[in-house]
Amino acid sequence: MPNPFEKRATEYLRDDEAFLAVVTPRPLTTFFGKPAKDGRLYDRLAMLIGTPGSGKTTLARLFQFRTIRTLLRNSSISSYRPLLDELTKCGAVEGERPTVIGGRIPLEAEYRDFWEFPYSREVKARLMISFLQARSVLTWLQAIRDSNIRLDQVEVVSNASASAAITSIGGTTGEGLFEQACKVELAVYQISAALMPPNIEEIGPDFVAAYRPFDVIESFRIHDAGNTFDVLPLIILDDAHRLHPDQLATLTHWLTQRELKIARWILTRLDALNPSAVLASNQGSELNRSREVTVIHMQGGESRRKRRQDFRRMAQDMAGRYLRQMEVFNARRLNSLGALLSTEPDSIPAGKMKKLAKRVNSLQQRYGILTERREEFEKNIDSNLDRMVKNSKDLRLGILAILIEQYVRRFPQESLFESVTDSARPPRSLEADASIAERARIHLLHEYDRPYFFGIDTLCDASSENAEQFLRLASRLVSQAEIQLIRGKQAMLSVSIQHKLLRERAVEIVREWDFPYCHEVRQLAEGIAKACLAKSLEGNASLGGGANGFGIPEKEFDSIPKEYPDLARILQYGVAYNAFIIVPNDGTKGGQWCVIELGGTLILKYGLTLNRGGFLERNADDLLRILDGH
Repeated sequence: MPNPFEKRATEYLRDDEAFLAVVTPRPLTTFFGKPAKDGRLYDRLAMLIGTPGSGKTTLARLFQFRTIRTLLRNSSISSYRPLLDELTKCGAVEGERPTVIGGRIPLEAEYRDFWEFPYSREVKARLMISFLQARSVLTWLQAIRDSNIRLDQVEVVSNASASAAITSIGGTTGEGLFEQACKVELAVYQISAALMPPNIEEIGPDFVAAYRPFDVIESFRIHDAGNTFDVLPLIILDDAHRLHPDQLATLTHWLTQRELKIARWILTRLDALNPSAVLASNQGSELNRSREVTVIHMQGGESRRKRRQDFRRMAQDMAGRYLRQMEVFNARRLNSLGALLSTEPDSIPAGKMKKLAKRVNSLQQRYGILTERREEFEKNIDSNLDRMVKNSKDLRLGILAILIEQYVRRFPQESLFESVTDSARPPRSLEADASIAERARIHLLHEYDRPYFFGIDTLCDASSENAEQFLRLASRLVSQAEIQLIRGKQAMLSVSIQHKLLRERAVEIVREWDFPYCHEVRQLAEGIAKACLAKSLEGNASLGGGANGFGIPEKEFDSIPKEYPDLARILQYGVAYNAFIIVPNDGTKGGQWCVIELGGTLILKYGLTLNRGGFLERNADDLLRILDGH
């Protein structure tokens, strides 16, 4: 088959078996594990919020009735067991039967059209809600029929006190429910499809009547092959960002009613939220404060280290499943992307090595560093970073240069005209550590073209915890490995090739940005990146591995939506499309900061560190100056 990394394969796989073969179960654990354990996944509105490509739609498909039935039918296949186990933990499966019947409704343009009608807000909301309820019922019942279960084998389990409402939805039989839903859907659709919306007086009674299946239905009871079981209806409203903001707010408010017994999820992107909800240091607080809503963020979270580790595992598992779909790899049992990516650094060419050694010698002479002191530094490097520098003479020299710079800057010169002699200085403790090594790698990248971006962890970290971005970056590496195999070479990619392909792909991705405010986001990102790079290349590595973001005082950052609404919108879209990551509540450098961290593709493009935590202290005016071209 074609390289599945080139496109989001799960979006195009119509066959459930093929879909299940490539889906990793890890996101179920990461995003749904705790809400399911706490009983907050089905009993109230759940909002899944993430950037494009974060995996929202893929997760939704796993909860659809046909998918679960297919999984149960193939439960004896070992490769399906992990998915089945995770769905069981999520409460979607119990034993050998499904317990939920998920129906996904993509909120395409026709739903937005309701908000353009020349009616009152109340009438528009009623139209939309009636249409959504009818579509939901039809989606559930169609899923049951697609599983070869007749509608006369389905009955509605409802609130016994709601007899009038039961009649209005078509009764308690699957056939009656389906028939009434079809009538309501048609009545509302004819209004939305009309060239000229009818007058309010002309609208028929089918939707005006009390059609409220969500208020009535508690579960469906299915009689199948001698077995009887109940399933909880779950409606999954996908792409909610397509709705008008007021429309989304109305829909959300309606779905938060605790009287509703069905499960309901809204899947949306960050650009659908209010800028203050995206940018504030207590991100999502308005939703989180409500006990009526379970908010699941597909990226970010309290423990960034854990999220990064979780994503690494998820991405590697996903990559392995995709590789198994490609015959050229599967035939050779090459199903680990990490195993195809060398981590043995290529040494810089002899000419550049000579130039580097000359620079270090020049630093030693300029600052009057004695040979004994240099030897002390070298022993420190070998002792603390032995495995890292053992076969990397260039990295060893790069770290040595930083230690010399750090040592010298601890002592002020007596005079601008006096040479500084090392013999007069008392020995000071300088430790070569991982942060200094990281800074040396950045310097060697920019000054001597030493490859920096390579290895599976780097690939995962550069993906900004976004599945689609991971696949887009990985696709070039997989294609190159495939070419090498076809040409009779080994599949493993050298670090030089990885570095080159990843940076080229990152440049393409940034160039292809086509979202609101993408020009301003690109301009702001470039200004942040250039300032971070200048700081990262300072000789004494004052920020360790370097910087990859701006830190704004938290109180000032929280005021941006009100004081600078245009800047807030630019930042919001930057966050929504993986250009920026907002890191709130960073209590370092003697203050409380909100950090605007650059996304992975920008870090690849500009050659910055993927290590988190290094930022430059700035304020909102600095951001505005960048946007003004200063």
